[in-house]
Amino acid sequence: MLWERLFATKSLEMLDAEAKGENRLRRVLGPVGLTSLGVGAIIGAGIFVMTGRVAANDAGPGVLLSYAIAGVACALAAFCYSEFASMAPVAGSAYTYAYATLGELFAWIIGWDLILEYAMSAATVASVWSNYLNKLLKVLHIPPVPDYLCSDPFSNPGAIMNLPAVLILMACTTVLVIGIRESAASNTALVLLKLAVVIFVIVVGIAYVNSQNWFGIPAEGRKLPEQGIIPGMANAHAKLEHDLLQASEAWAKQFAADEKLAKKLEAKSVVVDTNNSSTKTLVRDKPPEAVKKDDKKKADEEEAKDPVKARAKTLREQALAKFIVDIADKKEHKESKHWIAMRKEYEGRLPKTDKDKEIVQVIIRNASKEAPGEVAKKWGMVAQFGITDTLTTIDDKTRSNFMPYGISGVMLGAALVFFAFIGFDSISTHSEEAIKPQRDVPIGILASLGICSILYIAVSAVITGMVPYYNIDTSAAIASAFTDEGERTQSGLLNAAGGLIAAGALAGMTSVLLITFLSQSRIFLAMARDGLMPQSIFGAVHEKFKTPHVSTIITGTLMSIVAAFTPIYVLEEMVNIGTLFAFVVVCAAVLILRIKRPEAPRPFRCPLVYIVAPLGIAVNLTLMFFLPVETWERLVYWLLLGLVIYFLFGYRFSALRGLEKNPASGATHTPTSPGGTGT
Repeated sequence: MLWERLFATKSLEMLDAEAKGENRLRRVLGPVGLTSLGVGAIIGAGIFVMTGRVAANDAGPGVLLSYAIAGVACALAAFCYSEFASMAPVAGSAYTYAYATLGELFAWIIGWDLILEYAMSAATVASVWSNYLNKLLKVLHIPPVPDYLCSDPFSNPGAIMNLPAVLILMACTTVLVIGIRESAASNTALVLLKLAVVIFVIVVGIAYVNSQNWFGIPAEGRKLPEQGIIPGMANAHAKLEHDLLQASEAWAKQFAADEKLAKKLEAKSVVVDTNNSSTKTLVRDKPPEAVKKDDKKKADEEEAKDPVKARAKTLREQALAKFIVDIADKKEHKESKHWIAMRKEYEGRLPKTDKDKEIVQVIIRNASKEAPGEVAKKWGMVAQFGITDTLTTIDDKTRSNFMPYGISGVMLGAALVFFAFIGFDSISTHSEEAIKPQRDVPIGILASLGICSILYIAVSAVITGMVPYYNIDTSAAIASAFTDEGERTQSGLLNAAGGLIAAGALAGMTSVLLITFLSQSRIFLAMARDGLMPQSIFGAVHEKFKTPHVSTIITGTLMSIVAAFTPIYVLEEMVNIGTLFAFVVVCAAVLILRIKRPEAPRPFRCPLVYIVAPLGIAVNLTLMFFLPVETWERLVYWLLLGLVIYFLFGYRFSALRGLEKNPASGATHTPTSPGGTGT
């Protein structure tokens, strides 16, 4: 009995009745509007942030392949989404499809998963939005938002909140409460602006592409794992130095009888060898000679304000320089033009004092010990199968100038840039608002995905062609590529392009926020209709605007709090694994329904479904396995929390359960629950 209740499904007839009910949303979106929504949801923070990060740290020029693989994974799922959306044009997306095929428990899991995807995606994008706002303000010579109002207090001690993120989220909430027509109009304008910027990047940037950056950089020139570990160790060592210095000064003031000894101790630093835990008392360094004269005053001011940050910066630069110069000095690299140039670039930053030389050697030695673990992380969950040595061999054999990190880098890159494709599935959440959903929704899904895939591959080709991948600015790759080239060539056009790109990035991310919020409220609406969420909160539709205003306001408020006070960067991978999981379920659901209901009308049929659907499951699962173990653990915790809520509320007040008890009540009956009065 329990098993049957947990896996009870909704029939297609019930979904059709819901779509025709009195409480449905307005049908105002055509194929152009749906495609615009899809492009608006897809092109955003992903292309402006993930491209540079993945190219520099994971895939090199092979990021083009990463985007292609992620695009294929999305395309396979898109065909399945299109078939389902044409059959069941109601709000809910993968949640509704799972309810019709896999049963209520799976539907809840997917719905809860989609809530995580959309909510954390919105918070992440809002956080990045703040950074690009400041970039644009600087280009326009307008004072930027102060750091303490532009970051969360956990990422940057001393910060109060991320105020711009709050303001943009509340603005999007207001627009969405007013109505879908107004939201679609706003989104279309933003989409046109960011498309213009993306096309500008491709058309102008292609003239500055150097194919040597794709194929001429030796694979040995990639960022090694030590380069990612060293900065953190340098920061930790600087903090340790500072803490021990403060402790020694406090001891001297309290216990040293000799006043001269106390003063002498205050003028010295305590340095810890983290390898053997021995301590030495050494004189504090002077500012490094590598610092430019023009920057010396600024560096001194920074050190005066925060000596720990200044010291950490010095140690990072010195340790990275020593690490790179040592590689360049190896016998096999002596004749390499690449390594000769790298040595010339970094040799001026080498440590000058015996003290710093010793510290740097310790940092590099400890970083090298941790490097194998970092390499294994690129294989994500795959590395947990005990085949690390085999995986390392595979990477070594697949490394090339174009794929410097090997196949694991390309696959991990695909799992990460997947974030840039998130959004096309949001079209299916708006099926209920499509004028002709059987025709328009498949067009919107496939057209938006095709347009964005081409643009992504083109932009990543331009950026990796303009800048050697190891020099790409991971925080603002596109804008920095143009401004750096503008400074090098003294080009006013490229310098001005930085401001244009920043404006386009803001437009892109704003439209993503609009569609993300729009999609999440539709998931809540679908779950509330089914009695799995309180009806009066998540199922309420405004009498005038015909929008789910209560859930929109609640979601906007909660995400504003999250974006203002929480470090979001760790949750980017959570968004990816949630979406991949949803794609796997949709591909499985379409296959199951083809078997269970072959006679059901399908205005759009997935081509070669018995090949496309299983392939979609396999490809999306593969990408999931390349995500880190920690990401899987967070997903499990989130789903466990969701199951607790389901058994405490959703299981008791399920509309489908009420229909089973009272079949005469009709397909859309929703039982009264503590949160609402039913439909």
